[in-house]
This record gives sequence, structure tokens and C-alpha cells, in this order.
Amino acid sequence: MSIVQELSRALPKGIVITGEENTRPFECDGLSVYRQKPLAVALPENIEQIKQILKICKANNTPVVTRGAGTGLAGGAMPLEKSIVLGLSKLNKVKSIDAENQLAVVEPGVRNIAISEAVA
Repeated sequence: MSIVQELSRALPKGIVITGEENTRPFECDGLSVYRQKPLAVALPENIEQIKQILKICKANNTPVVTRGAGTGLAGGAMPLEKSIVLGLSKLNKVKSIDAENQLAVVEPGVRNIAISEAVA
């Protein structure tokens, strides 16, 4: 069984994305000059699903590239050849704001605008 099949069986429907049209937005971040097609994209909704994804990828010796909101411009979320993109955009809650200490605790899929709105 392929890693994509294994992930698809282990996770709820809709978490694992395959197919060229569906994975194209994940071939790069905001810097779209360079592209690399991943094997698949996993969009977990919680920590337990992240653990499952990482466990399966480790067992299959498959590289994982994490991706937050995908808005970076440095190529940091570029997939590796034959990798799984772990898209964390569904984890997008602002947990807490401490304005006095200039500290925000956020999930990895939070966009900058959400932080700005939370402190306004």
C-alpha cells in the first residue's frame, strides 16, 4: 500500500488531498517562481490527526514539509520531491493576546491580519 493510500485510510475523508489540480496551490508558497509537486497534502484539523500523519510518514521514511498559511515569500514551505505537505491552515485560532508583554499565542495557520484584528 502506498503512503498516500495509508494516510487516506487512517484519516477522515477530505483530510488527504491528491491530484494535480488539488495539490497545485501547495507546490509553492507566496514565492511562486519555484514549484515542486508533493505526493499529497494533508490538512489536519487537530493535534491527533497531526500525530497520525507524522507516525505514518516516519514509518514510511517519507519527508514531511510543514506549511502554515502559505503566505511566506522565502520558499520555506516548498515541498520536497516525494514528500507530504502538512498543511496547518485549519489550525487558525488566536489562543491569547498579552498586549502588555507584546505576546500572542497562536496556532500555526493564523494569518497576520487575524493577529492585527485580535489586538485592535
